[in-house]
Amino acid sequence: MKVEIQIDNNLKDNKVIIQAKEMNEEISELMKKLSNQKEKITVYLGEETYFLKEDEIESVFASDGKVIVKTETQEFQSKSRLYEIEELLSQKNFIRISNSEIVNFDKVKNINTKITGTIVINFFSRLSNIFF
Repeated sequence: MKVEIQIDNNLKDNKVIIQAKEMNEEISELMKKLSNQKEKITVYLGEETYFLKEDEIESVFASDGKVIVKTETQEFQSKSRLYEIEELLSQKNFIRISNSEIVNFDKVKNINTKITGTIVINFFSRLSNIFF
């Protein structure tokens, strides 16, 4: 893919034009990123498919070769890789706290550092804690 930028001081607003031979997944992904659309995260619980908004997610983590998306009340499985979900999530709210976990800091109530080196993250929901 070729990228070209033209600066025009006479423009009132920025404008992006995509010229493509055909519509494909690469172009669709580029359009989503450029238009700042908030994507819902597709997750699975058994045979059912769910679509979560960012503000529903407390954390996303990898465990036993699976990617788990945790909300206040449920743990869902994702078919995406951790880094793929990280790219979809807002960079201001979600922070990678380890190689295998991303946390929504809008949902964090407090952080407790233990003398033994363990850090406990408590979420506003009473059911959720993370130890690392």
